Amino acid sequence: MKLFMVGASPYARKVRAAAIQLGLESQLELIIANPHHRPPELVAVNPLSKVPTLVDDQGNPHTDSLAICEYLDSLSDRFALLPSAGAERHRALFRHALAHGIMDCAVIRRVESLKSQEADRDSWMERQKQTIVRITDWFEADNDLEGPPTLDRLTLAAALGFLDFRFPDDAWRTGRPRLTAWYEEIAKTPPLAETQPYD
Repeated sequence: MKLFMVGASPYARKVRAAAIQLGLESQLELIIANPHHRPPELVAVNPLSKVPTLVDDQGNPHTDSLAICEYLDSLSDRFALLPSAGAERHRALFRHALAHGIMDCAVIRRVESLKSQEADRDSWMERQKQTIVRITDWFEADNDLEGPPTLDRLTLAAALGFLDFRFPDDAWRTGRPRLTAWYEEIAKTPPLAETQPYD
């Protein structure tokens, strides 16, 4: 399988972490492809020119990190990334959406920070920052924070790692001792330790 990605992407990190958790990492060929440059090899399989994109062994493309992770989950009986049905699945998907939202807000901030400063842009970036504050506060109080490295937890860890990578001055750990302690432990596990972001 081929995984088109960039090293800094928290979405790609989530996919790679999931693959490691599932024992599938040796089956992934990592291909660095900057989607802003619309590389022909990526565009040929995904006209969105979006990463991560996975091409399976049958040549079928999969895009969107959640869909890719669900596909990988279907290939392995080693570990279930998500409950298969019912209230537990809906709860895990909700937690995944919140963690994924941290990624979305942080990536928006990163992209906007590279542009010239404008009042509207600064206000938009601050909105993203405050959304991250609300979500990290929610996880600090979450009764389901502890548990196996399911997709929602891997996504949260990758999101917090991206905050460390791009916004270290935000100090998301301040006032969140439970979330901090949880993150420091999961960050030591192979899915996170072996997928550190890089430019």
